[in-house]
Amino acid sequence: MNPAAPATTYEAAMQRLRAVRDAVNNLDLDTATHLLAEHDACLREALDAVPPQLATAEAEMLRNAQDELLVQLIAVQRGVSDNLQQARRGGAAARAYLGNAGG
Repeated sequence: MNPAAPATTYEAAMQRLRAVRDAVNNLDLDTATHLLAEHDACLREALDAVPPQLATAEAEMLRNAQDELLVQLIAVQRGVSDNLQQARRGGAAARAYLGNAGG
């Protein structure tokens, strides 16, 4: 069963933010980054519409949720980067040890 299409601009935005959250949780960082950019563009478009498609309170909640997800995404990206650097250092140390052990 497919979930029902969002009835409002706010519901569609929340659906996009949930997709971002899921992508971050699954370490699918490229998708999360793309979805956040898409969400930002949709949010700006909704606010630029005449009349705006979002109430001020809705826009503020969406912006806050977007900001929180962006902070989470950056933290996960840093963590992945740190882990990769540690793995590279460990690999270099292992190669050096194995190179010296044979001689």
